[in-house]
Amino acid sequence: MKNFSIILSMLFITSCGISIGNNIYKNPKEEKVEGSVYSPTNGSTMVAINYILPQKAADFEMLNKTIVLPAIKKYDSEVYKSLKFLIPEEPNADGTLTFMFIANPYLQDKNYDIFEILVQQFGRSRAEEYFDRWISCFAYEQEVISFR
Repeated sequence: MKNFSIILSMLFITSCGISIGNNIYKNPKEEKVEGSVYSPTNGSTMVAINYILPQKAADFEMLNKTIVLPAIKKYDSEVYKSLKFLIPEEPNADGTLTFMFIANPYLQDKNYDIFEILVQQFGRSRAEEYFDRWISCFAYEQEVISFR
């Protein structure tokens, strides 16, 4: 986690430079440059960071692949298409595993609430069962970060 924070900080610091001289900043939305590091989408990006207990990692991955993501796909294909589910290759220093959902673009007018989507797809009783299993996997509270 510490390494992730350091890398994220370095990326933030190096990407916040101000152009000096004749180089004038151009909005990346106005012009698509081949090989650009800018997101090609119009709008914002949302990242949900999930710190998962090591003994629950397989259950968390299975729940997302077999229950949550298929429910989202059935509920709203646009939301589903905007999402990426990332699975860690290695544990964090404290043993937890960091799984991420990235919505790019984050569709402001759409519903990304997993519990509400599960209720729509499975009814309240079964949704509560699935959501309780999903929540029991967390070592720490989910962090959600939005980017423009």
